[in-house]
Amino acid sequence: MTLEFTHSARQTSDPPRALVTLEHQSDRRSMEVAFQRSGCNVRCTTDARTVDALLRSFEPDVLVIDSSHAYPQSSSLLQQIRRCPDILTIAVGAHSEEQRIAMLRNGVDDAVPSGTSPDEVAVRCQAILRRMRHVRSASAIELGRILSFGPLCVDLGRREIRVDQVVIAATRLEFEIFAQLCRRPLEVCSRSELLKSVWGPHWVGDTHVVDVHMSNLRRKFSRRNTSIQFMQTVRGVGFRLSDDILNLASKDVFSRRMLGSHLSWISDATEDVHDNDVHDNDVHKDDVGNAQDPVDPDDSTRGE
Repeated sequence: MTLEFTHSARQTSDPPRALVTLEHQSDRRSMEVAFQRSGCNVRCTTDARTVDALLRSFEPDVLVIDSSHAYPQSSSLLQQIRRCPDILTIAVGAHSEEQRIAMLRNGVDDAVPSGTSPDEVAVRCQAILRRMRHVRSASAIELGRILSFGPLCVDLGRREIRVDQVVIAATRLEFEIFAQLCRRPLEVCSRSELLKSVWGPHWVGDTHVVDVHMSNLRRKFSRRNTSIQFMQTVRGVGFRLSDDILNLASKDVFSRRMLGSHLSWISDATEDVHDNDVHDNDVHKDDVGNAQDPVDPDDSTRGE
C-alpha cells in the first residue's frame, strides 16, 4: 500500500473542537457549556499528560488556557502549540493591557480579562475560526508542499531540507532522493524505484549509485545532529525513513496534523520492519568502490 503524504481527513463542515484547560473547575465548566452552546465539541482537563494525548487524538481547533501559560513567559505547552498554526489559542486571565500585549507576543492568538463572559470567549473564537478556515482552504495545496517530521522539515516548494530550522546543504540529486523517502514515510523505497523517479526510466548503470548520494547526505545530517539517525538501509532492498524520525514525528503536534492518520500506524510499522533493517551509518565500502557517481549537468552544487 502506498502512503503518500496527505492532510488530516477532517472536513471543514465538522463542528469545531475545543480543549479547555482552565485551572478552576467552575471556570472549566462554564467555558465548556458556552462552547457547547456555540456548536463545538468540547473536552476539559488540567492534567498535562491528558492534554498532550488530546492534542494528538482529539485534534482541537481551539485551546483555552490560563494566563499563566503565556505570562510572564510562554509555557512548554504554549511553545509546542505555536508549532501548529491551525490551533487557535486563547488565554483567559489577562489583568492589564500590558499583560495582554505580552501574552500576544508570547504566542497566543487572543487574550481576555478574567471577567470576560464564557459566551463572549466562545463567540470570539468562532469568529477567528471562520477567518482561519477560509485562509486554510485557500492555501491547502501550498501547505501540502511541506513535509514535517518533528525536527526534520522538507520544503518541496523551496527545495530545502531543514533540521531544527537549519538548512542542510543538499545537492539536487540528494534532495530528490530524500524527498521520495519523505513522500512515502512508512514504506521502503527500493533502489530501482529511486533511480526511476530521480534519474528517469532509461537510466542504465549500477543501482548502488543511490548509496553514494545517501552516504553523502547522511554525513551532512550527522554534522547537524549526531543523536538522530535520519534514514535506514534495508539490506538488499533500499532505504526508508528511520525509526528515530518517525517516533519524533509521532510526538510532534504539527507533524501529526500534517501527516494525519499515517502516524497512528507508526509504532506498529516500525516494529514490523525493525528486525529486517540494517542500521548502517554509512554505505558499505565495497558498494562505494563499485558505484560511479552519475554526471549531472544540472547539479551545479555537487559535493557541498
